[in-house]
Amino acid sequence: MALAAVLLLALAYLAWARQRGSDTPVVTAQSESGETVEVTPVERMRVRTAEDAPPLDAATWRLEVYGLVERELTLTMRDMLALPAEERLVELPCVEGWSETALWKGARLSLLLERARPLPEAETVVFISPGGYTTSLTLEDIRETDPLLAWQVNGEPLPQEQGFPLRLVVPHRLGYKWIKWVTGIRLIEGDYEGYWESYGYSNEARAD
Repeated sequence: MALAAVLLLALAYLAWARQRGSDTPVVTAQSESGETVEVTPVERMRVRTAEDAPPLDAATWRLEVYGLVERELTLTMRDMLALPAEERLVELPCVEGWSETALWKGARLSLLLERARPLPEAETVVFISPGGYTTSLTLEDIRETDPLLAWQVNGEPLPQEQGFPLRLVVPHRLGYKWIKWVTGIRLIEGDYEGYWESYGYSNEARAD
């Protein structure tokens, strides 16, 4: 069965599961590698944050892309939704030892970077949320993992506690790189230590 058909079937089961409650069977889907994985319903996704969820309004929210770029960008939520979107089944692995897998929908981060045109000296991309949480990925990390800027999970808009209206989804990286409530993307030269990285967490955050 094609991956798209499998994902649609998983979404249908998730909708049915929300109606039936806790007595429903486990929902599974097939990953791109062919592995059968459990899909985590939105209401059962864990909440791990280093800051309180900010009261963001999609109508006034803005995403700023700036720093070592030829063209600075300011995007509204309408601008984000107008971008080509992808849906991917991606596992979120936590440094605590657990993981969750969901269907995330959003725009490729690389698409925004291509539009901003990083300067030759740019090496690292810093992500910023309104509460001051930050993390980073090198441009090489981004080429390797192809992150999404996601606004939807399992066919639903992101809940506030999961990063509404925009969250970074980074395949094969630990969850502290999956910054929520993204409002700023800054390109810099050299390395950068974000919130958890400054406490000694690996800046690479490899999950495998």
